[in-house]
Amino acid sequence: MTKKQVKSKRLIAAKNLKRGLIGLFAILAIIFIINSPILKIGYVKVTGNSYLPREDVLQIARITEPINIFSVQTDVIQNYLQNDLRIDTAKVWRDFPNCLNIEIVERLPLAVMNCSYGYVDLDKNSVIIDTYKDPKKIQKPVIVGISLDDVYTGDKVENEVVNKVLSYLGYLKPEVLQQIIQINIADANTIEVYTLKGTKIILGNIEDPEDLANKTNEFFYDVKTTTIPVEYIDFSYARPVLKIKQ
Repeated sequence: MTKKQVKSKRLIAAKNLKRGLIGLFAILAIIFIINSPILKIGYVKVTGNSYLPREDVLQIARITEPINIFSVQTDVIQNYLQNDLRIDTAKVWRDFPNCLNIEIVERLPLAVMNCSYGYVDLDKNSVIIDTYKDPKKIQKPVIVGISLDDVYTGDKVENEVVNKVLSYLGYLKPEVLQQIIQINIADANTIEVYTLKGTKIILGNIEDPEDLANKTNEFFYDVKTTTIPVEYIDFSYARPVLKIKQ
C-alpha cells in the first residue's frame, strides 16, 4: 500500500469519526431537548366543559401534569376523550412552547334517576352517561316514582314515560331547567314537576312534550314579573288552572 493510499484511508477514517461525533452530539442534543424542563407543559387548557370538572377531563385523557410536550400523542388523547360516553366530540392540539389545548363538546345530562346502587345521569336520548353514589353530585332534576335496577353506563332506559319526560326537559330553556328539582312519574297520567320555590306543575300524561315545555317556559316568564306565590298550575286541562298560595 502506497503512502498516498494510507493517507487517503486516514482522511476517510477521520471524516467518518467526525460524522459519528456529529451524529452522537445530535442525538444527545435531541435527548436534552426532549427532557428539557422548558418543554414541560406548564398548563393543560380545557374548554367546553360545564358538566365535567377539569380534573375528570384530565383523568379521561389519562394526563398527569406536568408532561413533556414532545411525548404527547394528541390523536391518542383525543380518542380517549371521544370514547367516553360523557363526551360527544373532542379536539386536542399543542400551543408551543408549553401548553396543551383540549376542547370538548359534552353529552349533557337532562335528568337523574335512582338505581339499585346510587344514581344515574340520563341524556336526551335516555342513555345513561354517568353513574355515582354521592347525592352531592346531582346537578339536574331527579325523576322519581320508579327506580332502575341493575343498569350501567351506556345502557338505554327503555321506558316510554321516562322518554317523554326527557323530551319535555330537552325543550325547556336552560334557565327554566335550572329551576326544576323533581319530576314525579308514579302516575303516568298525572306527571308532576316541582320547582325550587315549591311550585307544582301538573303536566298530565305528556302527549305533546314540546307544547307542554313551551307552556312551562311561558309560565316561568310570567311569574318572574310578579311576587304572588303560586301553589300549582295544571296543564292537563285545555285551559291551564292556576292556584295561588294562601
